[in-house]
Amino acid sequence: MTAVVRQERADVRQRLAELGLEEGFLTDAVRRGQLAFLNCTPNHPPNFPGLAAWAETVCALREGVIPSGWQRSNDRNYALSVDPEGSMAIAVATGDEGTGLADANPSTNARKGPITLDAVAANQLRFSFMDQPISPRRTVAGVGGGRMTWILLIHRATDEVRCELSLPISIGEDMHIDAWRERIILGSIELDGDLAGAVPTPLPLTDITIDVKRRA
Repeated sequence: MTAVVRQERADVRQRLAELGLEEGFLTDAVRRGQLAFLNCTPNHPPNFPGLAAWAETVCALREGVIPSGWQRSNDRNYALSVDPEGSMAIAVATGDEGTGLADANPSTNARKGPITLDAVAANQLRFSFMDQPISPRRTVAGVGGGRMTWILLIHRATDEVRCELSLPISIGEDMHIDAWRERIILGSIELDGDLAGAVPTPLPLTDITIDVKRRA
């Protein structure tokens, strides 16, 4: 299935408004994450810049939408921002070089775990007219309650940070998201001024799952 790609600025604004969002605070969240990324030094652990950027982006996104009635959810240690009706959620992830390019088909950088598998499977179920059936492999931990989970996908290039808000519908055999129902291309962030600096390559992050067991 070919993704619906929205890149014209008027179309982007209208579609985001339909979702109860504004482009400004989405890109501001990405910008804050990039600043956290660049504030790291070689003395930080190698995978920390990517983790810091992800965490700050999640925080900034929540600060932008919570005043409008959205809620934060950390169920199963999966960081989401959930709309007031509970019908839509947004997660944050890094993407490959196709991120933010209308003529590309981006993929996530990191392998995804069972929580993301559930979210993608729930997205699939909302489109019963899809040609391909849902694979049992994609429902490892059980399908969620039908909420649509979007991804704020971010890619750090040499001279800019590209981002998009997109709705995933498939995870490939390599456990990376590889297909989208809809992609909303957001404005890129130029790496100049306060955001200037070399862009190191962080280690990819996978879904974090923490098992808590009661002591005997």
